[in-house]
Amino acid sequence: MNKKNLIIFLIVVLAAAAVAAAVIIAVSIAGKGPGPVDPAETPEETAESELPERFGDFSSVSLTIGNDPRTSANITWQAIETGLSGYVSYYEKSADAGSAVKVESVVEDEKFGVPVDGQYEFKNPQLEEIPGQVHRVYLTDLKPDTEYVYTVGYEGGPACAERSFRTASESTEFSFILVADTQGFTKRNFDVWENLAGLAAEQCPDFDFVIHMGDAVEEGKNHYQWQLYFNAAEKLTAGKQVVDVAGNRDKRHTLLRYTNGAADNRAALVSGYYSFDWGNVHFAVLNTNDGDKDLPKSQLKWLSNDLSAAEGKTKIILMHKAPYTNTNHCMDSEIVQIRAQILPIAEQYGVKAVICGHDHYFFRSLPIDGEGNEVSYEKTSVSIGGTTADMFRSNGTVYFVNGSAGVKQHDDPITNAFPAKTAKASLMKGPSFSYVTVDAGKIVVYTYVCENNTLKLFDAFGIYLDAIQSGS
Repeated sequence: MNKKNLIIFLIVVLAAAAVAAAVIIAVSIAGKGPGPVDPAETPEETAESELPERFGDFSSVSLTIGNDPRTSANITWQAIETGLSGYVSYYEKSADAGSAVKVESVVEDEKFGVPVDGQYEFKNPQLEEIPGQVHRVYLTDLKPDTEYVYTVGYEGGPACAERSFRTASESTEFSFILVADTQGFTKRNFDVWENLAGLAAEQCPDFDFVIHMGDAVEEGKNHYQWQLYFNAAEKLTAGKQVVDVAGNRDKRHTLLRYTNGAADNRAALVSGYYSFDWGNVHFAVLNTNDGDKDLPKSQLKWLSNDLSAAEGKTKIILMHKAPYTNTNHCMDSEIVQIRAQILPIAEQYGVKAVICGHDHYFFRSLPIDGEGNEVSYEKTSVSIGGTTADMFRSNGTVYFVNGSAGVKQHDDPITNAFPAKTAKASLMKGPSFSYVTVDAGKIVVYTYVCENNTLKLFDAFGIYLDAIQSGS
């Protein structure tokens, strides 16, 4: 290579290097988050017409159980705007729309994290805080087992299309859908959750309500992720009341999207823990997200008082972080501490099941006592609707995690670091959900996993509600 050609070659190389450096700098500036943008997690740039509306789009309307799911319901939504007066107009579906009752919303000022323009679909977008409002409406004095139609709107402004829901009946027979950890970064991630939501609604169309075990989104302060979550969830939650459990990714932000409890008692709204009855089952919902430590004494005291007051009912605890499993989180220092707190309380008050999320895999324990020891139990295999289920009768508590309903599936190996009394444990090959039926004598849990866009029954087990007889 002569001197002239060498100079030309070096100029070309330097120019290419300069272009590459400019691209790297531009990507770094655009990303602004921890670590580079992951192409596998970042779909192609969203067309302008597909970007979410920032103002008044009603994309995150939630319907949650009120103080009593037979006679009340709470409706919540957000406005990325200030100075609005909101309302809910509702009426019995069997009546005339002219009988509608209008209830003004309770408005709270809030700042929402919204991705800067062009970064909606980034894995770690730069967020700008935009002033807005949380609107909460408490519907009371409803009739049991009655379908209502409602509309959410703003005074002098837009309103959403009519929606509907049914209040709980007086029956001790009911069913619900259980999901956990739908979290994701981008629309492509939440498409996985949307697909599962649709399949679950088709497979089990007769359910009464939905329990979400927490971590609805990956980054709780990212309002766009909440929009993606709610849009995807609509296939499952439309017309259904939702029970919300705070996750460690959601943290306080989940309380901005759901309203728990009654208008005259803000304890549940502020603390994130509360309880409710459906049929003859008492559900105690905990908030395990106070940092990497055990649960505060105030919450434990509340739990003991709450379970004590539910004498004569079947008791279930719902909590995001699982105190009793045999996978990646089981020996985390906070989990060890929470295990020491929850297990004795569950035994003392005869809790039948503790249902959890967080671990992104499937686990169910044998019935255990307050120290984690296996207790005596009767086990039978019965056919229910053509499905064989392992049924347990005992005086112990079963701990259960049904896997992730979203794109994030953990692949950490199941560990022996903690010697759990395991009935079944498995990594999952796809998103999963559980369909739970309850009657006067038993609870049966059917867990489905989605593989290659097809639902497969992964597991079926149940718990008899009567205690094992002494001396059996």
